[in-house]
Amino acid sequence: MKILYKMPSLLLYSRLVVSISIVIFSFSNISPKTIAFLSIYAIVSDIFDGIIARYLKISTIEMRQLDTKIDAVFWFSCLFYICINYTEFLQKHFLQIGVLVFSEIAIIVFGFLKFQERISYHTIFSKFWALLLLWFFIDLLFSSTAQFSFSCSFWYGLFVQLEIIIIAIILDKAHTDVPNLISAVKLKKGIKITKNRIFND
Repeated sequence: MKILYKMPSLLLYSRLVVSISIVIFSFSNISPKTIAFLSIYAIVSDIFDGIIARYLKISTIEMRQLDTKIDAVFWFSCLFYICINYTEFLQKHFLQIGVLVFSEIAIIVFGFLKFQERISYHTIFSKFWALLLLWFFIDLLFSSTAQFSFSCSFWYGLFVQLEIIIIAIILDKAHTDVPNLISAVKLKKGIKITKNRIFND
């Protein structure tokens, strides 16, 4: 049973290993299928580390914040892979990718300026964004164009980032696992919020 209690952390850090592997594989001729498999594993592990931790009642603020940081490392490793292996796509969509990267950095900076810590809301919409980004990344790996999947990921991602920054503006104190804007308003008023057993504590 002890291994079960270590499972969330093992899954979390395994995602970090996947991220490092993707960066290393950026300079090799490894099959796109391998990169796709690693990416799918990363998202599946991201889903289940939280579910298992909540089921075992061992989810902590520190674990949730670390989860957010490792998520960012994973997606930046995917971006690095794109920069090295899909330069034509990168040049064509440089502005849109730049906007998403800037918004992510802006959220990090804003969090540290206002709360002195990394924003880690794990909103419901952000979880679906991860699935869209996975769809786009795999689409790019095998088609080299991924126009439609990228457009969906980009516009939905802007919406997700906007919601996160608005939540951060609304809240006076640092919180983890704020499902949506309505929850943020309730927290602002001191009202206890109900969280989804699958998505949040």
